[in-house]
Parts: sequence; structure tokens; C-alpha cells
Amino acid sequence: MTAEATLPLEHFIQAVQSQLDNAQTAMAVKARNLNLPLTFAIKDVTLDLRAHVEFTRSEIRIRPAGAADKDASVFHLVFTAITRPMIEENAVAFSEDPEDRSIDELKDELSDDERRRLEWVGVRTVSKLREVEEQGAARTVGRVTNLPVDRLRRALERASAPLVEHVTPVQAPGKEGEDLANLVRIRGRNLMREGLPRVTVADEPVSVVRASNSEILIVPQKHQMHGMLSVEPAPELAATMAFDLRPFWRETATASNGGAS
Repeated sequence: MTAEATLPLEHFIQAVQSQLDNAQTAMAVKARNLNLPLTFAIKDVTLDLRAHVEFTRSEIRIRPAGAADKDASVFHLVFTAITRPMIEENAVAFSEDPEDRSIDELKDELSDDERRRLEWVGVRTVSKLREVEEQGAARTVGRVTNLPVDRLRRALERASAPLVEHVTPVQAPGKEGEDLANLVRIRGRNLMREGLPRVTVADEPVSVVRASNSEILIVPQKHQMHGMLSVEPAPELAATMAFDLRPFWRETATASNGGAS
């Protein structure tokens, strides 16, 4: 039996849930927009599913049984209503930083099966995997998921490595005629650890205005508007990129006076 003839169990449950949500939405429209009375509400939905069960690559897949098929298994599913506080409580538990990277991005280090086993224990993002390592729980997670600790640590090291993606000029806001510093924005990921990162151009330090994990704002001098940029969020941990923003340099009154003297 091919994988195309079956479907993951969670997909079936999600499809049923989606249709129940549509039914609930229709009842809400009836009550709120049409001012019609609701004479009943569905509290629980019970469903018996006859299907064949297959277990492939740590995934349960089902194949609906035919009418005359007597060897199929029976799934007894009960869908019950949940309240708004229950929804909000679970939403907080599963909320994630929109800038956080999904664990699916570790496909070069971990197989689909290995990433799925991590998701089973609640490790869905790179930051969560880093938190597990910092709390000293890597061995426990490795034992539960049957993944070697060294393999998890190598995957985390690769995922935590700094990366510079863009180096762009910044049009600093200010009044007309006001002398403004030439600002450059560096964007990427894992650009900051503890404290401000060290930024250099051609091995010469550059002033850092502010920094976050995904963005750094620097104030380079005129001769630092091009060359090899290096960002070091921690010792012996750096990301580099060649750039050239010389056409965007803005002469200020201070710079002009300094050049005339």
C-alpha cells in the first residue's frame, strides 16, 4: 500500500475539526447578524472510524476500510466543546516568537523522523532546543527521543551560528539641514549573545548604536563604508560579508570642516 492511499491521523482529525468550526461559525452568524434564535447547541460529537492502521517513519497513517472489510480497526473519537479560557490558555502555551526559526530548518542536520520525535516532546523551534541545552536537559530529551546528545548539540551549534544576510544604509530621520550620522543596518540571525556584539570592517572596530538577535545598527566612518564586515556575538564565533556602500555616504558639516583643515 502506497503512502498516497493513506493519510496521517492528525490530518483526518484536523479536517473534522475544521468542518465543525465552520458549523460553529454558521451558528454564530445566525445569532449575531440575523438576530435569529439558537434553539440548540452541539456539545459533543462522537465518531467511529473503521480503518486500517499503518506505522511509517514515526507517523500513524490510516486507510479507510471498505463496506465489506472485516479486518479493519475501529477508532472511537469524541469531539467536545471547549471554552474561551481553555482556548486562550492553550494559545499562550503554544505561542512562539514570530522571528524564531522552526525546527524544520534543521533538515540538513536532522532527518524528518528525528525532527518529528523532537516535536513529540515539545521542541518545535530552535530557541526551544537551545533552552533545553542551557537547562542541562539535553540528555533527557535525547533518551526520550532516542537521539544521541552529540547529534543534538551539533545541530544546535549549526542553528545557533551567526549569519549576516543584508547590509543596508539607513536614512536617518532629522530636520532639514541637520548634520546626521551615517548609519548602516546589518540584518541576519543569531547576531547577539550576551552584551553588544563586536563589529569590524577590515579588522577595524565600528561603533555599535544598538543590537538585537536579528539586527545591528552601526556608525561607520567614511573609509568603513566598504570592505569585509565581521560580526562577532561571542569569542571565536563570527559571521562575515563583503559590502560596498560608498555611494550612500553623506558628507556632514563636521566631516567637511575636518577635510578642509
